[in-house]
Amino acid sequence: MLTFPQTLVLRYSRFEPEERRQPVVAKDYAKWFLARLRTLEERLAEEDYLCAGRFTAADVSVGYARLASYLDLSSRFTPAVAAYWERLQGRPAFKRALDAQKYAALAQRVSIVPAPLTVSE
Repeated sequence: MLTFPQTLVLRYSRFEPEERRQPVVAKDYAKWFLARLRTLEERLAEEDYLCAGRFTAADVSVGYARLASYLDLSSRFTPAVAAYWERLQGRPAFKRALDAQKYAALAQRVSIVPAPLTVSE
């Protein structure tokens, strides 16, 4: 449930027309997202990954919430969570996935600019 609050931040801070934006809603859901991540701080201060001492589907699930970096939420991560996010993004497989995504978009003539960056706050 990490992407859900981020989608509401995105919707109510960027995607809605100016007159329908809800800054309070966006702020509240940003706070909810960050509170959920803070629960991981203690674990990630001691372990590189969430389960089994190695990279697992749990890390894919949490790492999928990378939308946070487009919403200026990652600057508010706790230290261990920030280090974890860096580890995930530094993985060669992560970089290959981003490259594959880019090439697929280009092949389909779809913009390679992430949707959150196509609108302003």
